[in-house]
Amino acid sequence: MRKFIEEHEREVLILLITILGITRWWIPNVLGFWNLYGASQWVLSYDHGLIRRGLVGTIMKLWIPIVTIEDVHHSALIAYCFFLLCLLIAIYFIMRYKDKNGRLFRIILLFVACPATIALLARNIGRFDLFLTMILFLSMMLLSIERYTWLIPIFMTMAMFIHESFLILYAPTIVAAFIFIYLWDTKEKKIPITLIFSVILVITAFFVLYKYGNPTLRLEEFSRIIQSRAAFGITELSMRECYFTIKDHIGLASSSFYDAGSIANFIMALIILSPVILILLNLWSHALNNCRAAHYKACWLFILATLSGLMVMPIATDYGRWLSAILFCNFFAIFFLVSRDVIKVEELTEYSGDSFKLLFIFILLTYLLFGPFHDWEPYPYRDNLIISSFFIISILLFDIGFSLRWRSSSRATYFEE
Repeated sequence: MRKFIEEHEREVLILLITILGITRWWIPNVLGFWNLYGASQWVLSYDHGLIRRGLVGTIMKLWIPIVTIEDVHHSALIAYCFFLLCLLIAIYFIMRYKDKNGRLFRIILLFVACPATIALLARNIGRFDLFLTMILFLSMMLLSIERYTWLIPIFMTMAMFIHESFLILYAPTIVAAFIFIYLWDTKEKKIPITLIFSVILVITAFFVLYKYGNPTLRLEEFSRIIQSRAAFGITELSMRECYFTIKDHIGLASSSFYDAGSIANFIMALIILSPVILILLNLWSHALNNCRAAHYKACWLFILATLSGLMVMPIATDYGRWLSAILFCNFFAIFFLVSRDVIKVEELTEYSGDSFKLLFIFILLTYLLFGPFHDWEPYPYRDNLIISSFFIISILLFDIGFSLRWRSSSRATYFEE
């Protein structure tokens, strides 16, 4: 057994941390499943005209006429486990062909343990964010291998009818990946054609939803019909968000970002994420250094596209979800660049050596203890001084250690040149 673990330590660690991600956050919800807001939107359908976010409910109605909480929970859990399976397969192949010294493996573990990525999806079982993230992942994977790219316009159009926020949160990253891959090493006509087709379909879907994506029934009648399909009490907020137009919804979801408490909560969340932000900045710096002059602007476009979720923050309150979308876009973009050899794993000297292993274990344990972010107030321990102090001290120690290591590695590279 000991020999097996020593020979397959990466696979064992990935398995353990995945099991933790699957079980720690969704098991308590099996008994009560408090996410009634997310579950309510699984009941929406196109029976009474086009409606925003109605695609999932329309498909679900094909075999479940009356939706229960258990139906939503189990369906979402199956989708979540399918996403994890696809993710593990992709991780296995990228590590097998690109990672010879364990440096990429540590970055992948940080991605899995981050409180704003997989743990947040597990905590939010029932929200449509999972499907949008899956579509982002599948699109980036198809672009990476440059096969079946004709599926990407279909995926992106489906995503728009699952949740219109896909247009801002995830679509820019996929578009930037199209542009980058065309400029980097291929001039195949299918890439720009598929890109143009994808953009046209997504923009068309947005205007269709903007003009026709609200029911003609009165709100009371609409809510009563939707309630007749649910075996639980649907929430008024979820119905109002889908009943009114996109323009009205922006006013309904007006952000409290300018509230002092919200700003403090958001800043605390950024502090907790500072190790991830620092590492992503480091990885993007490697990508920029390896981009030739002709591709430098394309790489910067890619970086800016992954930050598109920042545009949602002034107008909507779920800061944890927007931060999660930004991190997923960044990590999937980084893995995409590794698969294309834009980022060469052997050049990531900052992630090798015993001192980094100690730093890495330190921050990994901190994140596992921290748990997932929340939706609206992403930092869950704002009122607990002791826990907050522990986490912040741990975070700052890692930031200082990694910054010094990054600086020393940059100096070593400069003198070698």
